[in-house]
Amino acid sequence: MQKIILDDIAEIISGLSYRRYLDEGGDNFKIIVQRSIKKDGELSDFEEVSLKHDIKDRYFTQKNDVLMKMTYPYDVVCVNEENLVVSDRIAIIRLNEGYDPDFIAHLLTNMHIKKQLHELGGSGKIPHTSLKEIKQLKLVVPDYETQMKYGEMLNTINDKIFEDLRQVDYDRHLKEAILNDLWGEGNE
Repeated sequence: MQKIILDDIAEIISGLSYRRYLDEGGDNFKIIVQRSIKKDGELSDFEEVSLKHDIKDRYFTQKNDVLMKMTYPYDVVCVNEENLVVSDRIAIIRLNEGYDPDFIAHLLTNMHIKKQLHELGGSGKIPHTSLKEIKQLKLVVPDYETQMKYGEMLNTINDKIFEDLRQVDYDRHLKEAILNDLWGEGNE
């Protein structure tokens, strides 16, 4: 395993301040905003807006981009969908060849990374980090084959966690429905 600095293995840029590009006569785009990146590594809840045509390619997602919120809790997601616009306060991490994006995305959610971000970050009401600080993150990375195995295994674990949480949510709703039925709600 080698210890590396994130900036040594990736191009890291900030997303677009898309409000500057709003144009009612422009093209419609799906925008990844902070709330689009979920704690469990899921990507949803895009904003759809009309923007000017002259947006640089670097602000559009590419397959295997890793996106990281620059505000606490610094959620991370690996992107599979291309041509979504990434908004500001989100770091776009484009890995060099030889690094598995799923593994790196999981690695960036680890408590060791959160600790580094806390130590590097400013003190404010809402903890946040800068691109400079993200670029300085120190990672422990195995060889590519091992990264791929870990990435796949951690994705499977995430899927199981998501399914378990969905089942718990279903059971809570079922319990509430049974109790509401006892009270006669819906029967009056």
